[in-house]
Amino acid sequence: MKSYLEKMRATQPLVVCYTNDVVKNFTANGLLALGASPAMSEAPEEAKDFFKITQGLLINIGTLTRKTGEDMLEIAKQANDQGVPIVFDPVAVGASQFRKDYCRQFLAQVDVAVIKGNASEILTLVDESTTMKGTDSSDDIDTITIAKRAYEQFQTAIVVSGEKDVIVQDNKVIELDNGVPLLTKITGAGCLLGAVIASFLLRQPKPELEALVEAVSIYNIAAEHAELSEGADAPGTFLVSFIDALSQVDTAAYHQEIKKREVQ
Repeated sequence: MKSYLEKMRATQPLVVCYTNDVVKNFTANGLLALGASPAMSEAPEEAKDFFKITQGLLINIGTLTRKTGEDMLEIAKQANDQGVPIVFDPVAVGASQFRKDYCRQFLAQVDVAVIKGNASEILTLVDESTTMKGTDSSDDIDTITIAKRAYEQFQTAIVVSGEKDVIVQDNKVIELDNGVPLLTKITGAGCLLGAVIASFLLRQPKPELEALVEAVSIYNIAAEHAELSEGADAPGTFLVSFIDALSQVDTAAYHQEIKKREVQ
């Protein structure tokens, strides 16, 4: 039986990414290295045509404006109409009331397959009194509790990234412990993770828990491999090594190196 990674690479899924301006190149290169086919399409006028063959959609609000917000909402609604699963990344939602209001509107009007964010971002979605500095995540948040609350509120898969990642789906909670601190030293690492998750959805409106576990773990195991490369203890070299590692990571490494536990 093929792993989710093997299925993804065999399919080479088209993943449409409406993502922030800072990370488009890195996101596209990361998806290509892993085995997916990225399209950085932002025109609602072409969404209907794209979504005939699209396997997953990433909506990332990193460089949100009034106009891009309107376009993201329209594109997401068309994805819903055509059965394309959506990964929603509420980047820095706690940094401004504008972002909070937009995310509330988006999640009220759009069905998403996965909500992916750091602990501070997910906490803001369930508690609007939360504030944050940019895309930073607080270290003193009970990630598991926040993930459970978000799952109960939104009734969709939740992926909380951090020192340890937490995934909630099908009333099960999984904690993952792969990854390296250098991921926090390069711009767009979390944004790429959202796109990687979207590449594993393969047009499934309700992703399987194990597909999400594998997507996040493959990403983090590749980062661990990258850190071992010569000179990759510095952010710039690590970034390049990470792209290489995404192209080389395989199912054997996943089964041998994954660190996970189920949480009650």
